[in-house]
Amino acid sequence: MDWASLLEDGRITHQDALASVDDVVRPGGDRVLILRLAGGLSLDVLPDRGLDLGAAWSGSVPLAWRSPQSADPGPGHGWNERFLGGLLATCGPDNIGAPRGASGQHGTHHLTRAEDVRWWRQRAPEGIDVHVRGRITHSSSGSWIVIEREIVTGTARPCVEVRDTVRNEGNSPAAVPLLYHVNLGAPMLRPGARMSVDAGTAVLRDPCPPGQDALSLPHPRDGLDAVVAEHPGIRSHDGWARATLTETGLGADVAVEWRTDTLPRLCTWNNPARGGWVLGVEPTNAPLFGSERELPHAGAPVLQPGHAWNTVVRVAVVPTLAPSAKRPTAGSAHPNNQRRAWRLR
Repeated sequence: MDWASLLEDGRITHQDALASVDDVVRPGGDRVLILRLAGGLSLDVLPDRGLDLGAAWSGSVPLAWRSPQSADPGPGHGWNERFLGGLLATCGPDNIGAPRGASGQHGTHHLTRAEDVRWWRQRAPEGIDVHVRGRITHSSSGSWIVIEREIVTGTARPCVEVRDTVRNEGNSPAAVPLLYHVNLGAPMLRPGARMSVDAGTAVLRDPCPPGQDALSLPHPRDGLDAVVAEHPGIRSHDGWARATLTETGLGADVAVEWRTDTLPRLCTWNNPARGGWVLGVEPTNAPLFGSERELPHAGAPVLQPGHAWNTVVRVAVVPTLAPSAKRPTAGSAHPNNQRRAWRLR
């Protein structure tokens, strides 16, 4: 379907018919922006949780893992109790990994309300793009880190891109660890599906249980332990790295891509236990475990006052083409439509 032509020839005159955004407050009091894009993704954007991404679908197929918890129990509970899953949970900017000092596991971003949240639609070669923008402020112990986030998705492209400008607006240098916790679940994730990563040999946090590895999931069973790994030596192309979930059995791969200049590392979280069954893909700028955590600032890079980093993470559903056809790569034109690009501009 050429979605743009529906607008150009007048068959559709209201943009909401192709790209709808519903700004709702759910019964528990959480504000949610529900995005539905023709030929693209349907997903929830969560202003009360740092503009992270909740439930997501490509067509009628769910992409994101959802926690067994249906609601956040609130302050006083740990990461595991308050983690609701979703397509993206942002960790940092005060801590990633295990609790450290006064900072809890995986920091505060995913529990911080965004300010000045707004959204808009604009015409694009493929039809309509939807943008959501907001500001998340982190101020504690004398540091003042501001993350300006923009989320972009569009019609005809089952892809969402999260663009962050991370700025130190304080008067002192500040360590800023960041980890983008992308959570893939069933039915897109299935037994035998495998994550392909162009990197060196995985370094495991703990010894690997028999019959498991870092990048594929067996059938779910009770009592299986999670496998947490870092994948050193991530190789990039034109400044971008990619991890691809293949063998989904649903006619598509899922690609997670990120900018390596500001997110040079990759960790994964593979939990095959019944009731868990999730594969987390986690581009990051700091060590999640190991001896580097003993370095100053737990190995996180330091952002100088007045300086900023730009990070980009995207998740795309890429149709599996016949062997004779050329699969589109990041930044390349789709073989059936030279205007269509998997990378959002």
